[in-house]
Amino acid sequence: MIRPGQRFAQQSIARTLRAALLGLTVALAAIGAVGVAALYDSRQAYEDTLSQTSALEVAAANLQSTATALEANLAQPRSRAAARFVQDAARGFDRLAEQTSRLAADDAASRTLAQRATTAQGEARVLTQDPTSAARRRAARRALRSAGGAVAGLASRQRVRRREARHRATSRSRAALLAIGLGGGLALVAVLAFLTVLIRTMRRPLDDLVDATRRMSAGDLAVRVKPAGPRELSALGEAFNVMGEDLAGAGRRLEAQRQRLATTIESLGDGLVICDGHDRVIAMNPRAGQLVPGLSPGALAHGPQSPLSELAQTLAGEVTIVHNATTIAVTVARLGGPEGGAVWTLRDITERARLERAKSDFVATASHELRSPLTSIKGFIELLGATNTENLTERQEEFIRIALQSTDRLVDLVNDLLDVARIEAGEFELHLRSSDLRATVEEVAELMQPRLRDKRQRLVLDIRQARPPALADPLRVRQIVMNLVTNAHVYTAEGGTVTLRLEGDASATRIAVSDTGRGMSADEVGRVFDRFFRGAPVDQRGPGTGLGLSIVKSLVDMHGGSVQVESSLGQGSTFTVTLPAAPAGIAGHSLPALGDRRVLVVDDEPAITELIEQQLKPLGVQTARVHSGAEALQRLRSEHFDAMMLDVLMPGMNGIDVLNAVRADGALHDLPIIFVSVSSTLARLGGQWSVPKPIDRQRLTDVLDAAIQAQRTRLLVVAPDSVRPELTPWLDQLGIEYRWETEPEGTARAGHEQRFEVALVHAAMSSAPAVLERLELSGRREGHSVVLFSTAGGGPASLSATGAPVLPIRQAVEALRKVLDSSRLAAGG
Repeated sequence: MIRPGQRFAQQSIARTLRAALLGLTVALAAIGAVGVAALYDSRQAYEDTLSQTSALEVAAANLQSTATALEANLAQPRSRAAARFVQDAARGFDRLAEQTSRLAADDAASRTLAQRATTAQGEARVLTQDPTSAARRRAARRALRSAGGAVAGLASRQRVRRREARHRATSRSRAALLAIGLGGGLALVAVLAFLTVLIRTMRRPLDDLVDATRRMSAGDLAVRVKPAGPRELSALGEAFNVMGEDLAGAGRRLEAQRQRLATTIESLGDGLVICDGHDRVIAMNPRAGQLVPGLSPGALAHGPQSPLSELAQTLAGEVTIVHNATTIAVTVARLGGPEGGAVWTLRDITERARLERAKSDFVATASHELRSPLTSIKGFIELLGATNTENLTERQEEFIRIALQSTDRLVDLVNDLLDVARIEAGEFELHLRSSDLRATVEEVAELMQPRLRDKRQRLVLDIRQARPPALADPLRVRQIVMNLVTNAHVYTAEGGTVTLRLEGDASATRIAVSDTGRGMSADEVGRVFDRFFRGAPVDQRGPGTGLGLSIVKSLVDMHGGSVQVESSLGQGSTFTVTLPAAPAGIAGHSLPALGDRRVLVVDDEPAITELIEQQLKPLGVQTARVHSGAEALQRLRSEHFDAMMLDVLMPGMNGIDVLNAVRADGALHDLPIIFVSVSSTLARLGGQWSVPKPIDRQRLTDVLDAAIQAQRTRLLVVAPDSVRPELTPWLDQLGIEYRWETEPEGTARAGHEQRFEVALVHAAMSSAPAVLERLELSGRREGHSVVLFSTAGGGPASLSATGAPVLPIRQAVEALRKVLDSSRLAAGG
């Protein structure tokens, strides 16, 4: 059974308080009503007494006046008029006596006095009926005097009654007010006692909840409370217990997850290093200790024993380091929250790096083996068509054109696979120059005509006039257009139409390829540039590799352009390539003045040396051909040459060995050397002049002219001597000659004494603006020929107008390497 106290404790606090307040209000209202009624009654009684006594006093006074009038009449002689007066006064007396008796009925003393006065007045009135008797007149006067005394006593009694009524009213008012105060006090005491009992019923459950909450916040998730007290506190206790169960369950799950995560991290094949906001290691898994033994909890992540790269550099992307003969890929991510920090991931990619090197070696060897024969075929067919035109029939010339076109097609097929590999490796090169792409587009149209005729397709060539030149690599634009037209040809049915349009304006050149083929769905449009993605061709004669459009997208992006697709099923497709226009002041290429220059051509394949010789002959260049590195060094030491063209992959002494030998020879170390090899090997030759195979004649002449003008590739470094210890190891890795200057005067003097293509300038020097003003560079490389760096990651505000970023040392050297590796040439130097 539930006891009354328990029943009270189980009530709602709000309901209980409402009941208490309502009871207090009713009690106070009742007490107030009773008190006000008592005050009103006392006041009303006083006013009634006051009115009654006043009226009685007035009546007594009137009665006295009548008595006085009668007494005065007794003193005058008897006449008829006096008799009438006495009669009238007697009648008035009777009325006043009756009124006085009625008013005095409520007070015994007043009633007695009024009776006495009335009786005496009555006797006097009887005696005055016979005024001739002197005895009667004397008796009447005595009776009147007695009546007057009674009336005076009656008036005095009324004054006493008023005082008594006033005193009685005052006492009753005080009693009423005292009763009100006592009643209110008792009601308040009752409410306070009620609240005290209520608080006592609430205090213990609240104390239990506060204590349990404190213990839970300290980590004791097993603490519970016994629900008690009013309904709200009981519900709060039950909710607290449910919360405790949930927290305990969540804690158990978190601990299980933590154990699982800890086990997972410890068993990871990758190293994991967690650092705080001060770059200090706070945790690491066993694999990290194996990969980087010098690291341990508490040590600095960039201490003397740590090979980790700088945080800012690693945040920009994956960084590869070599430590203890292990190649490690390092990535880092910042940790959120106010404490900050970072988590480093270390992955052993030694095997992957080995496979990458093996792949690169394979690509280089395969490229050499495939491209060298193709280069010979292509070159000699070009020479055959250019030198024997008088001896060839029209049919034979057509055969030569077809053979040349087929050779180009075969070269393109080989290049597709190699280009994808180079793009992935970041080794792909563009040779941007101011170019009118009309000849390129027409060449593709002519090359594609035989293939389109096989399917009875029509090629519409639409070349708009008044186009400014584009800033582009014509060879790569030819590859872009060839892939787009080939794609349109494959996905268009027999009898269809392919439209090739070239147009442009002052800001861009646009090449659009449209077809009347099957078109593409929205899903296919979204995936059309994915590698190896192929839509279903309209027939089985166009298998393809699924790489063409992927290469198109990569090449257009490298040009700084864009490519859009518009297509719908059954309506055909349109690919539009937008390339930037060439800046004003960059003219097209002209034939360089290379007459009477002597060039040594070194390649282990005689066909390649002969091809180079024939391509340089129209320029007036005198060439000497050798087929080994040893023979090349012998000729260089016995004869004078203005430049040397050198293959990389040669048996015995390869091109790199020849380069090192030439640079070590004091008499030959300034000789310009142009490497002629497959592109995948040229990426290893930082800062050297290079021409990729198959050889493009325009490219060959441009590079030779620039190399002879600039002589050996040199770098001018302008920086204070204090950064020399930090910067010199990075410069030594480039493997090129550099000169160090610290002042603007030395910078200007160096430009007059030697040729420099690229400058590396410390942006934090106060004289940096003056250095840039006096800097003279002689190369013909496009892009930023001045690289700004700073050990603090920034430079003075005066350099902000240059538009060039100020890079940390490591990033600046990488940017410098890209400038030297690019070999992008601007016409006219």
